[in-house]
Amino acid sequence: MTVSLDMRVSSAANIVAQPIVTVDMGEIGIAHGAQQLRTIGVGSCIAIVVFARDQQLAALAHCLLPSREDASERATKYVDSAVPELLSALRRRGATPPYVAALIGGASMFPGLSNVLMRDIAGGNIHAARTVLKAMSIPIICEDLGGHAGRSVLVDVAEQRVMVRTIRGGDRWL
Repeated sequence: MTVSLDMRVSSAANIVAQPIVTVDMGEIGIAHGAQQLRTIGVGSCIAIVVFARDQQLAALAHCLLPSREDASERATKYVDSAVPELLSALRRRGATPPYVAALIGGASMFPGLSNVLMRDIAGGNIHAARTVLKAMSIPIICEDLGGHAGRSVLVDVAEQRVMVRTIRGGDRWL
C-alpha cells in the first residue's frame, strides 16, 4: 500500500492536497474522510470495496484469485480470505455495520482462448466475491463486472462512490 499526495486544482483555482492510498495487486488498503483509494490493472482480478458509511471509511482489496488453497499464501491475494481481512481492518479503525460493497473487474482478458485450455479466473473471482459478501450479509450496491477490458478504480471515500476508468470507456462513476 502506498500513500501519496495528489495535487488537484479546485474550481476556485486553489490547490488542494488529497491523500491517495494506492492499493497494489494482491493487497488491501483503507482510507477515511477526504482520502481516496485507488488501484490499477484490474483485469481478470476483482476489486472489492467495502464502505462503512456511518464512519466515513472504505476498504479496498485487489484480489487475483477466488480462493486460497495454501494457508502459507498471503490472504489478501484471494477473494475468500481478503474480504474478512477488509472487515477486520475496518473494525480496527472503529467501523461498525451496516457495510455495503462495490465490485469491479472480472474481465475475460483472453476471449479467444478456450476455457478448456485456461480456467475461468474472472468468472471464479466474480462468483467468489458475490458468495462471500452474501455469506457476510453485505449487500452489493454497485458493480462493473465482466467484459474484455481492464480497469482502474478510484474510490471517493467522502462521497462513498466509485469511479471506474477503462481505455475505451473513459471515466464513469458507479
